[in-house]
Amino acid sequence: MRTKGRWLMVVFVLALVAAACTSDTEDTTTTQAPATTVTTTTLGTTTTVAPTTTEAPPTTEAPAPVDPTVRSLDAPMAAITVDGDPSDWESISGLATTLEPIVDRAGDALESKDVTIKMAHDDTYVYSLLMVVDDYDFNADDPHLTASPSWMFPVDTGGPHMGADDELGENTTGMVDIWHWELECLGTVDSGGAANPPGDGKDAGNDSVCNFDDEWATDAETREDDNGVGAENSLLGRWTHTNPTDSGPGVWYFETSRPLQTGDAQDAQFAAGEATMLALAYWDADFGPDGWEDSTHVQSSNQGWINVNFG
Repeated sequence: MRTKGRWLMVVFVLALVAAACTSDTEDTTTTQAPATTVTTTTLGTTTTVAPTTTEAPPTTEAPAPVDPTVRSLDAPMAAITVDGDPSDWESISGLATTLEPIVDRAGDALESKDVTIKMAHDDTYVYSLLMVVDDYDFNADDPHLTASPSWMFPVDTGGPHMGADDELGENTTGMVDIWHWELECLGTVDSGGAANPPGDGKDAGNDSVCNFDDEWATDAETREDDNGVGAENSLLGRWTHTNPTDSGPGVWYFETSRPLQTGDAQDAQFAAGEATMLALAYWDADFGPDGWEDSTHVQSSNQGWINVNFG
């Protein structure tokens, strides 16, 4: 028994010496070994110690920068009555923007206009409310002596400059749907093809009574009333002004509706949960000595399309 004990002691000492010699001869550069589980047995009891782990901190990506030139608005579900009264729009957020001259075609600098646009929809119709800060000009006998707004949506691709991708309208990128409203009726009268027929010999997009026409274009110089497959005019509009006295300073309210879907191939089509794009234009009777002309208008196109998201 003593011999066996001395032999075990010698083996233990030799093992320590061997371990020390090995440590002296190896590279002193240390490399962290992967964590392992250590198991220790003491008097018949087994204890397992889990390795210590350090979790890497979560990585957080910086949010994508917001392009300040990209304009958008939401068009939520809402109950709207087209009567020119903006009170039922109070809970709906709008987009405030500035309409600017596309180019100075009139030879005179045109005055930019501050506007706010709101849009909404229900199960059947799309609604819009365009608010324009401008004085009151209305002449029932000459629409060019009266304010005139316009809404434009792409039908296929279309550029925000009435179907052209350049300021002068020399190139075309596709068809656009245009709602052009020359105010020939009082604001208390329904304008648009939903209330009025086209004139004799006129295309289906024409409103012969109040001149709220449903138009289309493929270039900036040419607009036509809808006349294609399924052509019709289902627009409805009413307007008011906060100070309806001659040249009275105030705000115009132009309120419109149209079915979300039509059978007109020259109409933009809308649907809940989808998106569209919008451009705006405005003609001011003060832009020329004899009222406005087609070339004298301000518009939103200098900053590209306005994105509209239907909720």
